[in-house]
Amino acid sequence: MKATLSVAALLVTLAARGGRSDELPPVRRATLDNGLRLVVSEYHELPLVEFYVMVGAGAAQDPPGKAGLAALTATTLRRGAGSLSAEALARAVDSLGGRLDATAGIEATVVSAEFLAKDFSAGLDLLRQVLLDPTFARDEVRRAREEQAAEIVAALDDPGAVAEKCFAAFLYGAHPYGRPIEGFRSTVPGLSRGDVRDFYERWYRPNDTILVLVGDVETADAIIRLREAFGAWRPRPDAVATRAGAPEPVSARRHLLVDKPDASQTQIRFGNISIARSHPDYLAATVANTILGGGFTSQLIEELRVKRSLTYSAWSGFAARLQGGDFRVGTFTKSPTTVETLALALEVEGNFRTQPTAPAALDKARTFLRGQFPLRLESPDALAARLAEGEFYGLPEDDLATYRSRVAQVTAADVERVARDHMPDPDRVAIVVVGKASEIRDPLTARFGNFDTIAPDACEKLSVAR
Repeated sequence: MKATLSVAALLVTLAARGGRSDELPPVRRATLDNGLRLVVSEYHELPLVEFYVMVGAGAAQDPPGKAGLAALTATTLRRGAGSLSAEALARAVDSLGGRLDATAGIEATVVSAEFLAKDFSAGLDLLRQVLLDPTFARDEVRRAREEQAAEIVAALDDPGAVAEKCFAAFLYGAHPYGRPIEGFRSTVPGLSRGDVRDFYERWYRPNDTILVLVGDVETADAIIRLREAFGAWRPRPDAVATRAGAPEPVSARRHLLVDKPDASQTQIRFGNISIARSHPDYLAATVANTILGGGFTSQLIEELRVKRSLTYSAWSGFAARLQGGDFRVGTFTKSPTTVETLALALEVEGNFRTQPTAPAALDKARTFLRGQFPLRLESPDALAARLAEGEFYGLPEDDLATYRSRVAQVTAADVERVARDHMPDPDRVAIVVVGKASEIRDPLTARFGNFDTIAPDACEKLSVAR
């Protein structure tokens, strides 16, 4: 019901603006004395208020030997706060028809909440208690830890999840970007309530936190009420994370085969280190990627699916973060066509880096991105997330307002340059193949050279050593 209302409101709003969908609600920024950064945007199309909080610590801040701690802290954060037990807190949120979630990422933890505008005060108080006074009850920590450990084991049965985790570990090695957010089977069972409390006390501080509020509010009043709720939150000098340096790219092709004896299909990933989210080429790189593998009419889809029926899906993308990231290509296929699919995917990516950009493909990509942009801001939660992203990565304040016009200005020369500079040479990539080794190892070795072969659970070891 809420999603339907959001779309309907969006259509009415765009019609009222005469189709000028890049006109965004005004945004006001403020910083409290304790360092908490506030971003407030009035959004009156829906009677909602959306809170989106980014705490500047995630899995990259997990202490040595305690991988998964950021994720466990985020999960237990909303399982009891103030005088409310986990059950009482859940009932309080539900009684308002609201939502309150917390999720750890690699570099930050997101705490988000949504309530009806008439319940702004009550919802704000619940958020305040969760952020400032979580209880971390011993039984709730134990229960969340057991759930997290079980999810790690269950993910080993998902070839796609295994491919993603093993690719990150194989490419990044000991760099924090190679760690799985959920942690390892060897570390999560040993995490304690004291560990969770210590992580919270160190990192959940206002001087490295962004709070975005989007909704049916008056900006001046909203800032006053946010200051009343969070002004007493005490900062801590060491709460500002020291970020790891940029990851090192691989200098030559490296191969890894992850054996799943029960697999009937093969998952394929390859790529290398690439640009940070704040890189000035990111927008042009997004346009380039849309042509190569970012849509259903992309070159990867055309070559691998339409022309040769090797797969149902093939994609590419930039995983861009604070200190760099990676560019990767992904697909899957039947075991007998593993070699053909990998070879063709490498060829398509390599050709894209060196061949001229077709004008029709560029026009299609620009039109697609400009058309999709307003849909990605169609609700308060979507707008709040994008505003928080801009603050976290240090993007220009007009990044969203100028997005569509900047996409329209991307040229073929821009696409060719960023493809050459930021998409990897296919001879310098990390390749991860997940499948039935008894059927695919020999053909892979004959075509590409030696593949180190490991079991899915052994990918954990790749995150601590090259």
